Amino acid sequence: MPATPPPSPADPGRIYRLVDASGHPHPILDDLFDSIEAAWDAALAWCEGQGLLPAEAAPLDRSLVLGAHFGMEVSTRRGDWRTLRHAAPPALASPARPLALPHG
Repeated sequence: MPATPPPSPADPGRIYRLVDASGHPHPILDDLFDSIEAAWDAALAWCEGQGLLPAEAAPLDRSLVLGAHFGMEVSTRRGDWRTLRHAAPPALASPARPLALPHG
């Protein structure tokens, strides 16, 4: 019997949302996303639109700005929300204690 493949990152049974530093749905980007990547892309576009980040910013700068303004939650099969990542200010990032940041 072949092994069942793991669910893809864009699992159709899961939805994602962006949260603010208080853990509440983000006041502007209070939307549901089909994938983590789609949520981060929306957050990145918002940051660029707000002038928080130039479009040509380095990947590390993008990650730091996104991490400062956005956390991420995923829906559970029971309809609850589970935190994947908290928003954290860049001051908490250091070489000795880097933030867990989205890839990109």
